[in-house]
Amino acid sequence: MAETTKQDRGDVLAGRLPQSGINLRQLLSSQAVGMLLVLLLLIAVLAAFNPNVISPLNLRLILLDAALVGIVACGQTFVILTSGIDLSVGSMVAFTGVLVAGLMTGKGFASPDNMNLPLVAPAIAVPLAIAIGTLYGTLQGLIITRLKITPFIVTLGSLSILQGLALVLSNASPVQSLPSELRWLVQVRDLPLPMPAIIMLLVYFVAWLVLRYTKLGRYAYAIGGNETATRLSGVKVDRYLVGIYSLSAFLASLAGVILAVRLDSGNYTNGETYTLNGIAGVVIGGTSLAGGVGGVWGTLIGVLIMSVVTNALVLFNVPSMWHRVVVGLIIVGAVALDAIRKRQRTT
Repeated sequence: MAETTKQDRGDVLAGRLPQSGINLRQLLSSQAVGMLLVLLLLIAVLAAFNPNVISPLNLRLILLDAALVGIVACGQTFVILTSGIDLSVGSMVAFTGVLVAGLMTGKGFASPDNMNLPLVAPAIAVPLAIAIGTLYGTLQGLIITRLKITPFIVTLGSLSILQGLALVLSNASPVQSLPSELRWLVQVRDLPLPMPAIIMLLVYFVAWLVLRYTKLGRYAYAIGGNETATRLSGVKVDRYLVGIYSLSAFLASLAGVILAVRLDSGNYTNGETYTLNGIAGVVIGGTSLAGGVGGVWGTLIGVLIMSVVTNALVLFNVPSMWHRVVVGLIIVGAVALDAIRKRQRTT
């Protein structure tokens, strides 16, 4: 689970992938392993006060809650590695959920009441909705790279656009009663883990392979480490940035479809906390907001830490009005921790 750090940047810019071998010293010093120990210690401390924390049912709930945020955060990791940000992922979750639900049920969509919309089979509706979401992410990447507009501004505008589209398409009400053929995405009996968690782990494994062994992963680190030097080395930076924003939108769209199936409803409020929680998971997991340092395994552990904390708030009967306060404090703390890490790396 070794992650690429500032020490690897010279190799990255020189066109060499980080070494795949992992020795014991590297493993013990891995930031992801350190965060894993923090996660296990957190669970142990909480379980000492409430044994229900480690009950099989509650652990499955933690994984289920972490799965979709984790999928979104995986895409966010690629973006943040390039020193960018994608604030639109939560809205993309809502938009894709409403879109796929509307396609399959013929409900919602701002259309006359007497107009019968054709139903689209799940085998077509799901890939179509994900493709539309991915295409929008590509458009974002093109605007960022071609017009040289900061990602914060572009994705902030997209947040509002996608929220508005989800609101319009759903007619401001949940689009319910999705086809039962898709229930396998969330309910498969006799599996050791919830199906969304299995999908999340597959996503992270593939993402790790991409970061570790492909040009897209190599150049994600390089762009975040020094974009100017990467351009001067002959890398088509804009092409890879467009690909990374497309990937982020693809994973957010995938999470949106799964969430709609899980809730049996496409709703414009779906995923509204996923953006902040995803960013918090990325930063807690060791990926620097300045770019060029981090990796997906750390993000996975960061998301699990967030899920454990929010689950504990429920188990310990903390009033719901305080939940966002606690999450906000964690996010501020994560950003402060990133600033401390950055200072340590530059000294």
